[in-house]
Amino acid sequence: MVEDVPTVAAAMRAALLQAGMDVETVATGSDALTVKDTFRPEIVLVDLELPDMNGIRLVEIFARDGDVGVLVVTSNDEIGMRVAGLDTGADDYIVKPVPGRELVARIQAVHRRMSKPPAARRLRIFVDHTQRTLIGNSGDRTLLTEAEMAALDTLLEASGSSVSREWLSRIALKRPLHAEDRAVDQLVMKLRRKLTEHGASPRVILSARRQGYVIADPSLFRVLPAAPPSEQGTENEPASIASISL
Repeated sequence: MVEDVPTVAAAMRAALLQAGMDVETVATGSDALTVKDTFRPEIVLVDLELPDMNGIRLVEIFARDGDVGVLVVTSNDEIGMRVAGLDTGADDYIVKPVPGRELVARIQAVHRRMSKPPAARRLRIFVDHTQRTLIGNSGDRTLLTEAEMAALDTLLEASGSSVSREWLSRIALKRPLHAEDRAVDQLVMKLRRKLTEHGASPRVILSARRQGYVIADPSLFRVLPAAPPSEQGTENEPASIASISL
C-alpha cells in the first residue's frame, strides 16, 4: 500500500489485516518500487498524491510490469483523473474515504480476476495476419494496429526470451527509443489489454526489468497461416476459423 498520510494508512492497513491479508505500507513511490521487489505483492494500492512522484506514473510502472493488480485509492474524484488512472492500467479506481469492507471486497474482486482458473477448454488466442486481428476461443475478433501487430510478432518470435524496448521501438514504432520515451510501454499496455479481452492473464506480457518485455506463455498463441487470395474474407466478411481445432 502506497499512502503517505499515516492515519489513513493505519486505518486501511487495519481493515486489510483483519481480512487476513499480508500488508506492507510505504509512503513514497520510490519506496514502493524497492519494496515490491522484496515483498512481491499480488495487489498494489496506489494513492495519486505522493510526495516524491506522480501517482499516475507509479500506476504506469506497475501496470507495465504486468505482475501485480493495481488499485488506485485516492481522494481525487475528478472524471479526468479516473479516466487517466484506468487508461494507464489500473484495475480499479476507488475514491477515499472508503469503508474497510468495501476496500477488502474490491481487492478480492481484482484478485479473483487475476487468479481465475483456466476454462476446461484450453485457451488459445489465434493471430490472423490477413485481417490483422486476434481471435479468441469464442471466435470474437479484436483488431490490432500495425504497431501492435509488429510488437506481438516480435515478442512471439523471441519464443519466451526478452525483447528490448529499443528493439520494439525500432520494429513497431519505426524509430529509435529516446530518453524518457514511454511510447513502447504504452503500446505494450494497450496490446496486453486487448489480449485480456480474449481471456489471457493480465500477466501475459511481462516486463523484464532493465531488459524489455517477454511473452509469459508463448504456447497460448497460434499464428494462422495466410489464406490464399480466393479464400480470404472481404472487409465485411471475415475469414472463417470454423475448421480450426481449438
